[in-house]
Amino acid sequence: MSRALAVIAACLLLCVRAVAADTVQTNVTQLSSSASYKIRLAAALALSKSKDARAVIALADALQNDRDATIRRVSALALEKMIDARTADDARELGLIALETAAAKDRDTKVVTTAKASLKALAGLKRKKGNTSKKPPVFVNIDGTIDQSKKLGKDSTLRVMNIVKTSVERTGYATSWPGGLPTNAELSSSRSRAFIVASTVKKIDITRAGGSTQIACTVAIRVAPWSGKDGGEKWEANKAASASGSAKATTGSRDRDIQGGVRDCVEAVAEDVTSRQVVPFLKRIAQAR
Repeated sequence: MSRALAVIAACLLLCVRAVAADTVQTNVTQLSSSASYKIRLAAALALSKSKDARAVIALADALQNDRDATIRRVSALALEKMIDARTADDARELGLIALETAAAKDRDTKVVTTAKASLKALAGLKRKKGNTSKKPPVFVNIDGTIDQSKKLGKDSTLRVMNIVKTSVERTGYATSWPGGLPTNAELSSSRSRAFIVASTVKKIDITRAGGSTQIACTVAIRVAPWSGKDGGEKWEANKAASASGSAKATTGSRDRDIQGGVRDCVEAVAEDVTSRQVVPFLKRIAQAR
């Protein structure tokens, strides 16, 4: 039976400041909702005229997750115009990740072509990581965040994944591999050790009471050896584990306040679990022989 990381119970009381309603937030909500194609397209086009970080993150999510190819292509085009050196670091990173993913994996050829063109135009903004042809001795595959609660906005799942990614990168371990995810043969030939880190939003409870709302959230993150994109995750004794954490947030009763409270709660737990539990365990198993 595999050794598990200690479960943490984070009692984090987050004071969520109410933000006045604005057009950007309205469009973000419409784009990430189950609204009709026309409403989502109108929201995407409206957001494309903004350089607000929220707009960039929303369109990055739409590029990866919207069911309609036209909206994904509009999002890829928009990101090229929206992202620049002044874009917030997390928004810029999420936008570039979304474009890279679409360029490599989107099922629509027009979206792939558009994403590749946008990436080429934004090449000067990509984070410099030294010699990208060199294979890292330790590679960590940051898997996408899964939302089992079905209450987290799609843009927030990207933010959670990026929080985990950033925390792992602080260890010095690589989270990107030259040319995309490596195969088992590529890992073996370069003598690289690889692991997967994946986060899951397990539960979000929302309780309204008068003019305030209590939000409770639980996030779990697992770590395991990884044998390449053609081999996958391996759950091995003493080399794989999971950690979870919970927190509470108090916010207002308006929908936008609640959305912000949910986001803050989940992101706080993800950062705490990754930095205090996952990263130390990852270091131990990466250094073990």
